[in-house]
Amino acid sequence: MRIYRFLKTSGASAVTAIVKHVGLTQPTISYHLSEMKNAGVLISVRKGKEVLYEINDKCRIYGRNCVLSKVEFPN
Repeated sequence: MRIYRFLKTSGASAVTAIVKHVGLTQPTISYHLSEMKNAGVLISVRKGKEVLYEINDKCRIYGRNCVLSKVEFPN
């Protein structure tokens, strides 16, 4: 939830920025980003040497808005 909340408020971000904000190790963050991407919650875009992760607002199956785009997670 902390990763999702950070990306929702900050927009596309590299792993290093997510690590600094969330406070977990880089391998842990990378694992969660991979799982979230595989589930269709996130998309990634390569920009130079960095990979930026951002929230995927479209449902992977139906191409419509994702239900998570309406969720407000508590701080």
